[in-house]
Amino acid sequence: MDILLRNRKKKKEQAQSETSRLSAFLTQVQKARYQKGLMRHFEWPLVAMVLAMSLWGVVSIYAATGSPVDPGSASTFLQRASGQSIYYPRLQLIWMVLGMGVLAGTVFLDYRLYGELKDVLYWGNVIMLVLVKFTTEVGRGSANMFFRIGESRTFQPAEFGKIAIIIALAKVFAERDHPIRNINELFRMTCYVGLPLVLIVIQPDVGTALVYVAIYAVMIFASGTNYKLIVGVLCIAVILLVPAWYVLTFSDNFRVDRIQVWLDPTYAINDQGMQTYNARLALGSGGLWGKGLFSVGNFAALNYIPDDHTDFIFAIVCETFGFVGGGLMIMLFLAMMIRMLMLSRRAEDAFGSYLIIGVMAMLFFHIFENISMVIGLMPVTGIPLPFVSYGGSSYLTNIIGIGLVVNVSMRSRAGVARQPRPTIHPKKLIRE
Repeated sequence: MDILLRNRKKKKEQAQSETSRLSAFLTQVQKARYQKGLMRHFEWPLVAMVLAMSLWGVVSIYAATGSPVDPGSASTFLQRASGQSIYYPRLQLIWMVLGMGVLAGTVFLDYRLYGELKDVLYWGNVIMLVLVKFTTEVGRGSANMFFRIGESRTFQPAEFGKIAIIIALAKVFAERDHPIRNINELFRMTCYVGLPLVLIVIQPDVGTALVYVAIYAVMIFASGTNYKLIVGVLCIAVILLVPAWYVLTFSDNFRVDRIQVWLDPTYAINDQGMQTYNARLALGSGGLWGKGLFSVGNFAALNYIPDDHTDFIFAIVCETFGFVGGGLMIMLFLAMMIRMLMLSRRAEDAFGSYLIIGVMAMLFFHIFENISMVIGLMPVTGIPLPFVSYGGSSYLTNIIGIGLVVNVSMRSRAGVARQPRPTIHPKKLIRE
């Protein structure tokens, strides 16, 4: 009888504890909601740049999926555009509108609340990666990367997992009272990132895995980790490249062809190297001012470049808008990176600063790798160009990242306005 009473009492206490925790969480959510006056501190410059880049992306997708038009058969631009397909541009506009709603939703709650949910986000990401690997059909490239929604829509959990790993790492680094000083601490942190990373590699999705590595590397550097450890890890990585290349060489793997195409631009230009070869031809054929939309002889309109509206959209930008257009796009991306770097240094706390640094690392690697693979400086990895390439999962992921940056900036400014605080970089904050 006593045992039954004790069990009932224990269950009652557990129920009360769970109820109190839920109540405390709901109270925290209530406090984290949007407050009046925050719009005065909204980060309009960054959002304006994102909107401009997104609209430019829609026009570029329109050019990539259009058909050539003889200038003599249509005298005005509207006449030439009337017969073009708007399927992909229309979908991208829908993603763009939906993305603005997602950005507003991301900004609505205080970014510190997302940090409190880091474990839920981290393990939710891991579970989704396990499910997509072992419960979905093999798709393009013999990979299990997508959940299929209906007949023509897909959802890629690894894309949204980038946000989860950024939030988790930012919270972990912000809670540390000192930088990583020895190999044991570095190993534990690497295992933390390594679990979702391995699940992405075995899908296999090497491009997304490299994004995770870039995020981790930049945040490790920003945290003030011992430079000797960083150099040591880089040396080990270089040494491991030798056996990795040896294994790939003797395997039937299309990634070997991509590396060979990268090392030799003339390799298999009618087969495996055709995509990158034609992309460089299109990029150079645009000249200074570009060929314009739907021009005769346009590589985009003639379908000479596979995936020209997704991974190789920058080749279409340069062909359509020329060297000037490509240069302006790069300058706009650079302005976005500089703006985010400035905002990270003005963040009110270490967690907010790490969040911005993580988002900046994600976007920068996407931009660098995508443009570099189009012009031949890096191997092809299938990484899209942020806000420009077609794709819903990628666009919404990047918009959520921008929403986090705006969230940190807006609430930091409001906090600084109420109570002035010195600007502190994550390294200095941790070392203090």
